[in-house]
Amino acid sequence: MIFALALVAFAGSLDAKPNVMLNASIDSTTVVQGSKAMLKLELLKGADDGGVMVDLPESGQDYHGIEISDIRIDTIDHGNGRYEFDYNYTIQAFDPGTISLPPFRYAVGSDTIASSSVTLKVLEVELDSLTDINPMESVTTVPSRWYDFIPDWWLWVFAGIALALAALAVIMLFRRKKGLIARPVKVIPPYDLAVMRLNDLQTKKLPQSGRDKEYYTELTEILRQYLDGRFGINAMEMSSTQIIDTLRHNKETRPGSDLMKQILEIADFVKFAKVRPMPDDNVKAFNSAVKFVEDSKPLPPQEEVQTDENKSADGPTK
Repeated sequence: MIFALALVAFAGSLDAKPNVMLNASIDSTTVVQGSKAMLKLELLKGADDGGVMVDLPESGQDYHGIEISDIRIDTIDHGNGRYEFDYNYTIQAFDPGTISLPPFRYAVGSDTIASSSVTLKVLEVELDSLTDINPMESVTTVPSRWYDFIPDWWLWVFAGIALALAALAVIMLFRRKKGLIARPVKVIPPYDLAVMRLNDLQTKKLPQSGRDKEYYTELTEILRQYLDGRFGINAMEMSSTQIIDTLRHNKETRPGSDLMKQILEIADFVKFAKVRPMPDDNVKAFNSAVKFVEDSKPLPPQEEVQTDENKSADGPTK
């Protein structure tokens, strides 16, 4: 994303609205599969022309083969009733190939002004050479050991003797320690455990030492175990896509599904596509994880308040 290419086009009835200009550009025409790019749409118009943008993409939308992950709109006052609206879209493409976005349109009454189309070339991520299939090794003879000649049934004899000795030891222990009560194992609530592990992960400073894959592996494991303990979602056995789908169909977890989606997407790119994240991405992923845990923590139990009617039903206070 070093060079920027701006594709500018003016169409529509310029005689009817000569004071409206529409410009679409992208900061790089070639990106690696899964990496981010910046799409910018600039609209310069009068304050009272009564026009509207047509079919603008929204955040989280699959827009003609690209995914809109973030939107920022800036407004600039040029004076004399002229305003500039900048629509900044953070986009990602996951399928290799060439993607051509259709022109953006601005409608003023019966007139329409359109930008030119924007083209993005998505390069496929190179596979690791370790994934190549190697030929089978030849058959070798394993050297024999002395215990290989012991009959299998002797194992059952040894197991029976060990079990009898263990049972005898337990009986003798309880006879000597009558009334001994085992201490219950303290179970840490899922929320407290997640907060404790997130704090511990932050102190390790793994991204600062170049251990990005280890950082995101531990971060996603903390969140998966939290989902299991807090909501009973077996996230440890699910893919990222299955987790997001489950969260969106759960009333309690639906508000935080977008946060979890951002974390899992960047974690998958780091772990599987070997993409090196920016420092801001690491901080954003950690803050999103903390926010998800805080927003979904269990509410404190409400104290039961006895009403005056209940008090009167119980009788006079002694």
